[in-house]
Amino acid sequence: MQGDHKHIRNFDEFVKGKDEQLQLLFRAVECARNGIVITDPSRTDNPIIYSNPAFSALTGYAPEQIIGRNCRFLQRDDREQAAVREIKEAVLKEIPITTVLRNYKRNGTLFWNELTISPVKNDSGQIVNFIGIQNDITSRIDSERRVQEFYSVISHELRTPLSSIHGALTAIEECSAGRINSQVMRLVRIGVDNSTRLMRLINDILDWKKLEAGKFKLNLREFDPADPVESVINELRIAAESKQVTLTSEIMPHHNVVADQDRIIQVLNNLAANAIKFSAPGSLVKIRVEAPSSDTIRFAVIDSGPGIASDQMEKLFVRFQQLDSSDTRKKGGSGLGLAISKAIVELHGGNIGVTSTLGDGSKFWFEIFS
Repeated sequence: MQGDHKHIRNFDEFVKGKDEQLQLLFRAVECARNGIVITDPSRTDNPIIYSNPAFSALTGYAPEQIIGRNCRFLQRDDREQAAVREIKEAVLKEIPITTVLRNYKRNGTLFWNELTISPVKNDSGQIVNFIGIQNDITSRIDSERRVQEFYSVISHELRTPLSSIHGALTAIEECSAGRINSQVMRLVRIGVDNSTRLMRLINDILDWKKLEAGKFKLNLREFDPADPVESVINELRIAAESKQVTLTSEIMPHHNVVADQDRIIQVLNNLAANAIKFSAPGSLVKIRVEAPSSDTIRFAVIDSGPGIASDQMEKLFVRFQQLDSSDTRKKGGSGLGLAISKAIVELHGGNIGVTSTLGDGSKFWFEIFS
């Protein structure tokens, strides 16, 4: 389209005599929902020589107000953006770029523009044009901002006071055994259980945010894999006793492993807490650690609970998915715990899985490689 230095208004006139391929290309560009402009770098200030109708609809400018101007007019006085510098550098180097920047419509309304600029070369390999494709992502940016504000509220306005409440209730429970009547102790236990559930939900949400953002870091060091098993047993002992479930460990021959011990504890805690939650009074939950080979450590949580139907297995490690049963929904949960556990294990380069028979318990396991 080089040489057409004005907006093309008469489609029939433009395509007359052109081959079918060019007609198809022009029709597609004119009908595209993304704003598209073509510039001419051989002319002073790399002006726009073509804009499609979607660009006018996006910006509010008529074609005659666009043609002949540099694209920077959309930035108005807001040109001290990192994205603007990136665009200038890419154009000078004659390389493609995709970036997000603040632009302004004719009426002054700000919109966030996801802009892709690509050089167009002739048969000799020379740059003859640049094509810019605009995508208004203002709604997406606003949504991401609201999500960030939501996470901030969770982190600062909920987690901190909830931690204090949970700590106080736990202290009352541990220090007042036998000194207050059973009805009050039962209410304290309810408070401890519910604050624990809420803290786990908040931490799961914040952890998933870190995973999605690629900011979930591992602190690797060597340790005895029996240590996290002992930590989880101690942490969940009271919860197990309140359900009349026996929580025990089985430490098989093993060797040290290099991993993030706190995150291994988190995974074991998720698996063991789920096993306790779904186990009937009088049943057993066992945490096992073993070394199947010289470079592998396997952890397993084994219960004698209701088991899992084979057609439900694929949902287990998917975020926000819970198994389709009234008992599962009644017992609650964020639907994130197992998805986060899977992500943590995979960040270690390991594997996680489950074997289960409906009505005959489950065995959740994961492996970490040295």
